[in-house]
Amino acid sequence: MTTNTDTRRPRLLGLAQPTLAVTGGVGALGYLRRRFQRSRVFVPNRYPDGVWEPHAFGLRVDDVWFEAEDGVKLHGWWIPHPAARGTILYCHGNTGSIAHRIGIFRHLQRLRVNLLAFDYRGYGRSSGSPSEAGLFRDVRAAFDHTVHSLERQSSEILLFGHSLGGAVAVDCALHRPAAGLVVQSSFTHIRDAAKAMFPTLPLHLAATREFRSIDKVGRIAIPKLFIHGDRDESVPLELGEKLFAAATDPKELYIVRRAGHNDVHRYGG
Repeated sequence: MTTNTDTRRPRLLGLAQPTLAVTGGVGALGYLRRRFQRSRVFVPNRYPDGVWEPHAFGLRVDDVWFEAEDGVKLHGWWIPHPAARGTILYCHGNTGSIAHRIGIFRHLQRLRVNLLAFDYRGYGRSSGSPSEAGLFRDVRAAFDHTVHSLERQSSEILLFGHSLGGAVAVDCALHRPAAGLVVQSSFTHIRDAAKAMFPTLPLHLAATREFRSIDKVGRIAIPKLFIHGDRDESVPLELGEKLFAAATDPKELYIVRRAGHNDVHRYGG
């Protein structure tokens, strides 16, 4: 009896090895996904990191607070212009917070527009933790706050998104009646971006969040402007061109020569 059990044990272990390997692979992929999401997709900075006194740089800023539909409390800056021609709702990228984008806001103000810049959940002074669905709720709440509390007409609101914020702005354009959409230095979806950033590693398989703008831009009827630097080191120009190609008219593509991922506003004019 003992001998039979001992002889069957190696055979059972051999049969179990494929199952154990698959289980181990699934566990490793889950770990890789968690690491990828934490380190690459959402990289927030929390208050007080950054520049939280923009008036020192010539920006008149009013703090605004509003809630997403699931009750998460969000913070933003309302930067009015005395002779505004319209209003920009600005969606920043995956890193930092609004307190790291003073230079960009100063450039945008030169266009003679009001500006609402806000932080997603888990960024800056906003509460909660970031997620794909959460960011989509956040931008809709920011749009609604601009219309109902700041008393701006939706017909004068331009959605402007940079990088990950481009995907956030694209989703908002499907759900809110904005005047137009600007997508700067953005991607088709997260997996394409991961492949481009890490061509020798299968990190795109670790992306559980998708931000599939390429499936959405074809359903957006408002005017669209796609801006991309030809030296973008994070999101290659070809992804911006692919996203533009998937969009319906009216649309325009503006390629900024010599610009990378974060300095388009310096070279773009």
